[in-house]
Amino acid sequence: MTWNDEDIADRVRKIMVDVLDLRLSPDEIGRGVSLYSPTIQMDSLNLLQLLVAVEEEFGGRIEDEDVMEADLRTVGDIIELVRAHVRTSRPEATE
Repeated sequence: MTWNDEDIADRVRKIMVDVLDLRLSPDEIGRGVSLYSPTIQMDSLNLLQLLVAVEEEFGGRIEDEDVMEADLRTVGDIIELVRAHVRTSRPEATE
């Protein structure tokens, strides 16, 4: 499957809603929303569950070093981590 940047962002938001059991629609999650805000309430277990779901959706494995270097603070940071992962692990998927 081919993923453009907007497809990736939409799918990551959908995965966040499903995995984190958020009571809002994916469209309501802006890139600037803090992962640690009352809206998202990210913790280390949630992050692990989210990354596993992302790996299942997009294929491959996101390396621990990449996660640590990403300095994940906002929804946009997660989206960029996934976008970089998709481009690196499956470059043909973003053409």
